[in-house]
Amino acid sequence: MFKIEEIDPVHYRKQTRKSTIIIMGIFIVIGFITARYTVVYFGEYSDNHIVLNFLGAFAGLVITFWIVNAFFKDANWMKEAMYAWRLKRHIMYIYNAMNRLQEAADQGDIEAIKILRFYQLGTEQMYRLDNNSHELIELRSQMQELESKMKEMGIEANQTEFDMESVDGYRN
Repeated sequence: MFKIEEIDPVHYRKQTRKSTIIIMGIFIVIGFITARYTVVYFGEYSDNHIVLNFLGAFAGLVITFWIVNAFFKDANWMKEAMYAWRLKRHIMYIYNAMNRLQEAADQGDIEAIKILRFYQLGTEQMYRLDNNSHELIELRSQMQELESKMKEMGIEANQTEFDMESVDGYRN
């Protein structure tokens, strides 16, 4: 079960910049080291050192991914970035079933309406966190339309919790 949390957009942007810089620093160091040693150890077998550099940098990327996943994903400085990643993952999961969800919601399917409302609230939060005011303006009109439909049907408009399994019935 995923729940939308209130996060200050300024704090979010500050923390995600911080985590990006830390991860980039880790990758730069590991990438240089692996690229250098790839050339040192395999350079005698190839005249094309640029390919070896790229292979070493790719190995550095894989190692960096493993380090971040194994040691840092639960770190306090990664909290906002991981939350945003999970939120985007849930939003995309819903988006992939959007046509069927929209059809079901138009026919009055309460579960589809709740899922669409979570999608809108999650998308609104991502736009606010990313400071994307243009898309936010367009989304707000859709949100008001769905919210009025929910009021008419007596459905709670504050759908901040979501279980991915609830979309499975609407997927192709």
